[in-house]
Amino acid sequence: MSRRLLVVMVLPLAMGAVVAIPAAMVRGPNQWAFAAIGFGLCVPPGLAVLLLHDYLIRTSPYGRVMAMFAGTLIRLAVCFGGGVAAFFLADLENRADKIAFFAWILFAYLTTLVIETVVFAKPRPAPQ
Repeated sequence: MSRRLLVVMVLPLAMGAVVAIPAAMVRGPNQWAFAAIGFGLCVPPGLAVLLLHDYLIRTSPYGRVMAMFAGTLIRLAVCFGGGVAAFFLADLENRADKIAFFAWILFAYLTTLVIETVVFAKPRPAPQ
């Protein structure tokens, strides 16, 4: 379990840092803040969804389906809802910064979603 949590936490952050370095060099240092907000909003729900998934598949025959729907709702509410709230709090004036902000939110969301999907799709050994 701890290895899966570590993968869901570290891999998106590492990928975000790899993309943020050239983005900050080209577009300016505010890209670091946008990346931090995006991944700060999207990684914690990924960890919560992973824990919820493991709990639901142990306790219900429909646990996988319930975890899929609950995970989608949690990620959408926290990532995009939090992104909209942060957008209005940041009060960005430049149109390019507004687009870049939401591009980072979308990139963070999709990155964490892909990594979680790969983690969930990998078969786990049966408990003995």
